Amino acid sequence: MRAWAIAAAAALMAVAGLAQAEEKVAIPSITPATLPQFLSGGAPAATVSGELYLPKGQGPFPAMILKHGSGGLEGPNGANIRKWAATLNGWGVAAFVVDSFGPRGLKDTAKNQAVLSVWADVADSFAALKVLGADPRIDKSRIGIMGWSRGGSVVLDTTLEKPRQIMGVGDLKFALHVAFYAAAETQYRDSATDHAPILFLHGEADNYVPMGATREYADWLKSMGNPVTFISYPKTYHDFDVAGGYSGFAKVLQVGGHCDLVVDVTTGQVVRMGNKPVNAPGPDEIKAYYKTCVTFGATLQYNAAARADAVEKVHAFLKDNFHLAS
Repeated sequence: MRAWAIAAAAALMAVAGLAQAEEKVAIPSITPATLPQFLSGGAPAATVSGELYLPKGQGPFPAMILKHGSGGLEGPNGANIRKWAATLNGWGVAAFVVDSFGPRGLKDTAKNQAVLSVWADVADSFAALKVLGADPRIDKSRIGIMGWSRGGSVVLDTTLEKPRQIMGVGDLKFALHVAFYAAAETQYRDSATDHAPILFLHGEADNYVPMGATREYADWLKSMGNPVTFISYPKTYHDFDVAGGYSGFAKVLQVGGHCDLVVDVTTGQVVRMGNKPVNAPGPDEIKAYYKTCVTFGATLQYNAAARADAVEKVHAFLKDNFHLAS
């Protein structure tokens, strides 16, 4: 690309409030097809990618891993995440945007979440933690993770001790977690968590990821020793922080909000299904249950006031837990 084109692209990014990537980073990971395969250690190797955005000044910097949702990193959703990266840089925090879809040949999972197991995203997140932990420009004791929707669910799963151990990150742990409208209709629970603080931000009118299940999971995390802050926004829908995105009822979205499963990650077994205790149901029984509860169609809508408040809440959360100067 010619110099003038590079300068023009940089100017456009600055006008849009987006961060400029310092570098593209390869992230060695795995692609588990199921939770049992993840737990067994038999998942095939994979390499995904990350965009590392560094703030001005001298490191080592605190850092946030940013995990996209079902829409991936294209279009308004990707622009929103990169805008968050720029905001983090302004607070003196590095941002590492992890792409779990592109390197695997995917654009999105919104119509069918089963095309990629969420455990691939979880593996990528811990793999990214390992990469950042080895970078001398990053303060490995101050690495957090922030995710949206499907990525918010990944944030919840990174609190669990068993997956952290499986991914071989040693003594590295996430120092904090931030979950935007995180789905929790399928809840993964462990015998231990990382005890790191977690901030939830959720729209009360969200009919894509209903808030009730997410509240329940927040309460469980609190009972396990994670300090929890739960912020909810009245009359606010999914994607409330995504400016320029789709606005209205999206018929194609696969919605699991009416489902209810609790999975024990120490065994990989479902222990609650349809709000009832169960004893290790088989794959066919679980698939049959999902057919009864999965629907299609949900509302997406930007809310400028909620987004502005979320920026303030995230900033305050990072200041308290990363001990930022400003």
